[in-house]
Amino acid sequence: MAQIGRYRTPLSGIPAEAGGEPLAFKSPLSFSAAASKPLRERPEAGRPSVQERIAYGALLLFVSLIYISPGMLYHPLEDWPIAKGLAVISFLFLFSAMRAKGTPWRLTDPPSLFLIAFAVCNGLSIITALWREYALNAFLDFLKVVLVYFLILHLLNRNERIRPLFWVITWAAMVPAVGALVRFFLKIDLVEGYRAAWIGIYADPNDLAYNLVILIPVVLALLEMEQSFFKRLLLLVPLCIFLVTIYLTFSRGGLVGLMVVFFFQFLRSRNRLFNFALAAALGAVLLPLAPARYWERAETILNFRQDESAMGRVYAWKAGFAMVQDRPLLGVGVGCFVLGWPIYAPGDAGTKWRAAHNTFVNVMGETGLPGLVSFLGLMGSALWRIRRPSRSAPRVRRPLMGPMIGPTSAVGRPPRLEAIQEDETDRRAALYARAAEIALWGFLACSLTLGVSRTWPPYIFAGLAVVLQRKKVERE
Repeated sequence: MAQIGRYRTPLSGIPAEAGGEPLAFKSPLSFSAAASKPLRERPEAGRPSVQERIAYGALLLFVSLIYISPGMLYHPLEDWPIAKGLAVISFLFLFSAMRAKGTPWRLTDPPSLFLIAFAVCNGLSIITALWREYALNAFLDFLKVVLVYFLILHLLNRNERIRPLFWVITWAAMVPAVGALVRFFLKIDLVEGYRAAWIGIYADPNDLAYNLVILIPVVLALLEMEQSFFKRLLLLVPLCIFLVTIYLTFSRGGLVGLMVVFFFQFLRSRNRLFNFALAAALGAVLLPLAPARYWERAETILNFRQDESAMGRVYAWKAGFAMVQDRPLLGVGVGCFVLGWPIYAPGDAGTKWRAAHNTFVNVMGETGLPGLVSFLGLMGSALWRIRRPSRSAPRVRRPLMGPMIGPTSAVGRPPRLEAIQEDETDRRAALYARAAEIALWGFLACSLTLGVSRTWPPYIFAGLAVVLQRKKVERE
């Protein structure tokens, strides 16, 4: 009996005479039933506190309001800073939770350091800005983006929290997408008489297309992740609506961005045949129905000198280079590119004031070369960190008939079903990472024709890149 008492049990791993559980003839069925209990139903160390859950819920609401824009839909709410208030509430509850647990802030990874440097460059550009008050307001707006980035960094530290974020983003973005479709078919305020657009920040067809393009990999990741047929069928609705809306914006930048997204989706995905078939089906259905104006706009990508809009972008780029030549360290001030247009635009550009129409030129002209270096460092380091997690999705073998009982190992422990669940967790983490990586590539592609350095999506996905790369991400 003394020998039996010293035997290490499979469940406790502690000798019985040291206070552990005695052997007591455990049957294989009782052990397999315990092992088959889902991970999320077991008690976990470090379970999130109430404050942390409130902070996470406020973050989800904030992200949804980015796309819904309630102030644009219902004008009495326009003066109410609902989204800003939710971001502040999320931060305050997160701060309280981290202080109670004694958890340190994570600010030392390369993307975060580059983002801090970029924010500093934006702030310093106010000193020599063409219009300091305007630059200060633009800088304060940008600080909201930085705040959301760090909320993503500290609140999405569990894989199980990323999936709800993807669902929230997908269905919240249906508001501008469906709204643009309704306005298009009812012929309400069409841009240039034929291009679909929405309201607020989505009133420009190019901005609307950009915001939908980078959500395509998110929807495709959810499609591959979900096992329910109903959920997959449900996800086809936003996927089709997003693609049709992008098409009806007739955005050349959106077209290029969509091609880049599908290219990387095909390159990274294991379901290459599905993605290729989807792209081929869309091309076979939509392209023959495209009006002549669509092909005319597409042709200007190559023959840009014959298009006034395309040449306007070229003039804007020249103005941006003139700004950085004159002010290489601090630029003309954050948000002041348009104000610098009449000063730095080439003589044959005309009298119409223009935006940068290129994110990199915009950053360079407004914050100087240091700002451009820090912004490129942020995007480059985020893509570098996400590249390995996005390519490591294992193939999961799921048991057909409940828990499996196999031979015991050398230490007398039967194999656990947690291994299967861990493979599924790793697969989902890889799908999250792949969606974030492809979304960042889509952002960079759209950035060639749009100045979108102070929009939300790239910083949300850059934060996800940092979270998913860390080895301490908790298992689902």
